[in-house]
Amino acid sequence: MRMKKKSILVAASVLALSLLTACNSTVNKSQAESTGDSGVRTIKVATGHTSKPLSWVDENGEVTGYEPELIKELDKVLEDYEFELFGVEDSAGETGLATGKYDMLAGGLGFTEERAEQYIIPSESSGRALIKIYVAEDSGIESIQDLVGKKISPLSPAGATYKTVKDWEEENPEFKLEYDLADVGIPIADRLKEVATGKYDALFYPSSYGQIEIIEDQNLPVVGLAPVKIIPTFFMIHKSEENEELKQAIDEGLKELAEAGVLSELSTEFYAEDVFQYD
Repeated sequence: MRMKKKSILVAASVLALSLLTACNSTVNKSQAESTGDSGVRTIKVATGHTSKPLSWVDENGEVTGYEPELIKELDKVLEDYEFELFGVEDSAGETGLATGKYDMLAGGLGFTEERAEQYIIPSESSGRALIKIYVAEDSGIESIQDLVGKKISPLSPAGATYKTVKDWEEENPEFKLEYDLADVGIPIADRLKEVATGKYDALFYPSSYGQIEIIEDQNLPVVGLAPVKIIPTFFMIHKSEENEELKQAIDEGLKELAEAGVLSELSTEFYAEDVFQYD
């Protein structure tokens, strides 16, 4: 794998960050400006700041997680680009991408026609969102069909999980599932505990929120079943003529990293499983 003699610029623009982080951001900005005549283009990337292990800002004000570390690997193989990371709220990331404040958004997002109209989407995916069912070890539940008559943890009406369940119900009308809808703000660790204690028989949830580590650390008698749905995720790029070339570079870089096994290594490091084993 080709290496570049340059350091990645990492910044975390989060409202409540410390003064030290603000100073680091100033230094990074100066570094970015100093490369203006080098022929290397700096790409500003918005990514989540509280979505561990997908992306978060650590105690030192550094952006890390599966997607930030993947972007750092892209920085090594794409000689004409360097990437500056900004940890922001999800809504701020999408707004900033639409207005051109950011060149790219890393948010574990799936392909939709609406996003394809608004942004440039690479052909190569950056990850996999796995919608899984979490159940107690001794529940006897082995598949979604077994949830008929069971207590299912409330589903949020927004996002891929609810759509996954609705799509499955439409494809399998002979099975009737019962669940409530709610804008659930309960931490994933607490929701897994509700399954462990029997408050609910099952929990539908994307697997990229550190469930394996939570279950192991807290010794919860809970297991995740095989994915109900596998959703490829993509980086989103601000729509402009200049960024068509960036899209091609991202595709080439992701393909190189995938073939080298880097994507699988990062997935195993941050998710405790290789999400790329699922086609």
